[in-house]
Amino acid sequence: MQYNKTGKIYNWKLLGFVAFLLILNVYPLAQANNSDDRVVVLTSYAEEVSTRFQAAFERAYPGKRVEILWRHGEDAYYHFIQTGGAGIDVYWTPAPGNFAMLRRDNRLARLDLERKALPRDIGGVLISDPDDYYAAFELAGYGIAYNPDAVKALGLLPPQDWADLAAIPYANKVQMPIPGSVGFAPVLYEAILQGYGWEKGWAILSEIAGNAVFNRTSLPDGKDPVATGEIAARMTMDFFVSVASGTNGSGKISFSYPPRTVYNPAHIAIFAKAPHPETAREFVNFTLSEEGQKLLLHPDIHRLPVRPALYRALPDLAVNPFTRDSFGYNASVGRERRGLVSALFDITLVRFHHRQVALWKTLHMAENAGLGAEPDVQRARELLTTPLLSDSEQKDSVLRQTFAFTEKAEKSTSATRTQIENQWITDLTARMAEARQLLEPYKNR
Repeated sequence: MQYNKTGKIYNWKLLGFVAFLLILNVYPLAQANNSDDRVVVLTSYAEEVSTRFQAAFERAYPGKRVEILWRHGEDAYYHFIQTGGAGIDVYWTPAPGNFAMLRRDNRLARLDLERKALPRDIGGVLISDPDDYYAAFELAGYGIAYNPDAVKALGLLPPQDWADLAAIPYANKVQMPIPGSVGFAPVLYEAILQGYGWEKGWAILSEIAGNAVFNRTSLPDGKDPVATGEIAARMTMDFFVSVASGTNGSGKISFSYPPRTVYNPAHIAIFAKAPHPETAREFVNFTLSEEGQKLLLHPDIHRLPVRPALYRALPDLAVNPFTRDSFGYNASVGRERRGLVSALFDITLVRFHHRQVALWKTLHMAENAGLGAEPDVQRARELLTTPLLSDSEQKDSVLRQTFAFTEKAEKSTSATRTQIENQWITDLTARMAEARQLLEPYKNR
């Protein structure tokens, strides 16, 4: 019996010793998990962007590390709805709507920013949260990618404004993105519709469309037709020109920023419940510092910084958004009517494109022959350029809501919408028939 008692004592001593060893091993691990030596960053940036910032930050802050989680903007949106961003320190991506949602739901921490070095706006148009809960990190500008040799071969100067693409020699030589298919396109067309006004903006888009071929993707598959010269110019973002760098012939592409354009910000923010708040702030401050912003100028990244001082120090940069005149772009208006504009674009310019190209060709022939002042020619131009909705009609909030995209960014469907679209088609086909009849005598002149 004594042996059993001793055995029990030895067993308890052994268990206690094992428990002690476990504590010694687990305690440092727990301390490491709770320590602020890392930052968890959720982003949609491609590897050439995220890894460069990751490496540069870790060099600047020895002993700190960055963990990158990748999610597309829409996937991130639903992730936030489900989890609130638990376990994530920093959100860093070009998805303005997501940041606005997180700010509205009080899920972001206020940032400590160098406001003298980091403006909240460009020409009065906000690029950062006015209360500093998220900040602009970089800018992407909308404009015209073009092949200088191809443009010269058409007998034209490099395009500097959107309306330049309506020139007759550009026939079949311009690419336009379809706003219902290409994510950046709605803002691009808003730059024109707001910059010139609704009626004149549609007139410009209509005439460019008479020269255009349409694309349904942000980047071309295979060889870039602008690089090869098959297409002379494309309406796009500077970002997609930089992404294409390194592809066959991409060195032949130049880019111009029209006076009436938009600079779309990407943002960075810290979650209110960030598990590593100190390192999160260090990472955000680094990305917005002069050292971090200079990384945007690397040829593999090629983005526009948000520190005006860099533009003053580097005057050879292609554009300085902070010195351009602003036309008062209203992002809220663009979001409210995005579905409506996309639907109008599809029916007005895409669905009957071949018929309209033929009408524009005849109209341009008549105008080139010096017959532009003829009443029938003027009426034909009016029929081809007047939007199906007047400025006052497109402002109707009920109409905009009828065409609004769903939460899953899908096209809305309703009997009312179908009825309205059918009426648009009826009106448009009647206009085209009248224009064809008016232009018939000018076909062979």
